[in-house]
Amino acid sequence: MATISVLMSVYKFEKATNLNQSLRSVWSDQSLKPVEIILIEDGPLTKDLYGVIDEWKKVLGERLVLLMNEANLGLTKSLNKGIEIAKGDYIARMDSDDISNPERFYRQATFLDQHSDIDVVGGSIQEFNHNNDNIFIRKFPLEAQEVRRYICKACPVAHPTVMIRRRVFDAGNRYNEKFRTSQDIALWYELVSKGYKIANIDYITLKFRREDDVFKRRSTEKAKDELFIYLNGIRKLHGLFSWRYIYPLMRYFFRIMPTSLVKTIYGSSLRKKVLNK
Repeated sequence: MATISVLMSVYKFEKATNLNQSLRSVWSDQSLKPVEIILIEDGPLTKDLYGVIDEWKKVLGERLVLLMNEANLGLTKSLNKGIEIAKGDYIARMDSDDISNPERFYRQATFLDQHSDIDVVGGSIQEFNHNNDNIFIRKFPLEAQEVRRYICKACPVAHPTVMIRRRVFDAGNRYNEKFRTSQDIALWYELVSKGYKIANIDYITLKFRREDDVFKRRSTEKAKDELFIYLNGIRKLHGLFSWRYIYPLMRYFFRIMPTSLVKTIYGSSLRKKVLNK
């Protein structure tokens, strides 16, 4: 079976307990272990975070590869730095506060081994927080053709679930550093427009942490970047004249709504029906 590199980034506002859980889930709990975990320290961290990293360094040795940014560069640039040194045939993304399920790497690597035409594979996610272990299970389109259709409506694959063939990056593709956020959807549009194929497996690959402060972190700048990415992506796929532009415009107006209203919609059955349709 092909080898796997795990690509993670952590910054000072992460909780040490979350990072510890995340690292345990991609190493101790995995049925198929990666050859390396690349962890980018995105700027100076807290004493507790350094403590967790030191303990895992003792466990993993050279398998834990540390990259240190002197200042906070953001996720986009941090991931690109990690890609440059990754050794695995497949590169798996992971966030520092999520929890991968034990069969995630085995199932995704097996899928890529058996489907040579697929370049990126993701999976379902189980949203949770400190009060509720199962807020919502979000599923994504399985087939590459479905992904191509769905991408105009919403992101067709959850970023922290993806496993990407090394050949995608060997061909020169990278996260677009113009965008500090929404770098994932920008990459998916770029890849799909070039003919790469993205799919998902019908398996809950990880538990995705969704605390209430996620709504507070939303900004007008992020909403504008996302709108630009979607509009530009749809133009690449379908030309200047397409009814599909209605989707990003609706998303933009949703993003700039008052936080209380956005939070209500996120927790509603309407969101679940739309996203899993």
